[in-house]
Amino acid sequence: MKVVAIVGTKKTGKTTVARALVSSLARHGRVGTVKNMEQHPVDQGDTRRHFEAGATEVIGLGDARLKVTRERGDLASALAELEADGMNFVVVEGFKHSDLPKIALGNLDVPHTLRKIDLSQLDDRLVAELTELVLGLEDYRSPVGMERHPT
Repeated sequence: MKVVAIVGTKKTGKTTVARALVSSLARHGRVGTVKNMEQHPVDQGDTRRHFEAGATEVIGLGDARLKVTRERGDLASALAELEADGMNFVVVEGFKHSDLPKIALGNLDVPHTLRKIDLSQLDDRLVAELTELVLGLEDYRSPVGMERHPT
């Protein structure tokens, strides 16, 4: 499984770049995404009320399926779950302090940067270039102790 993070400060176009890259990578296999939602209030409204009543998990159904749990996840466990689900690629939005290879937007200077871009540069040519970068990555290796073993 190939994994890349799209990083940048707020409102630099991370989601726009992630969408374009996901769309391109989907032509090459199954793509999962992980979004850093640390400051996103998921535990509110009816979901919060279900948890207050004692629910351990809440699954929302509609045009999609969304599972919300009380457990605090981390990036390694999310990647392990996507790998177990058979993803060929994972595009991570955020997590600029991770050890993942990164596409950095704006003036962000972070370790493991594959390519720095500005949203104004985003076109079909750049998306193709970014896709080739991801296709050329080594497969992701779970941190020690996070590997999933068949049971």
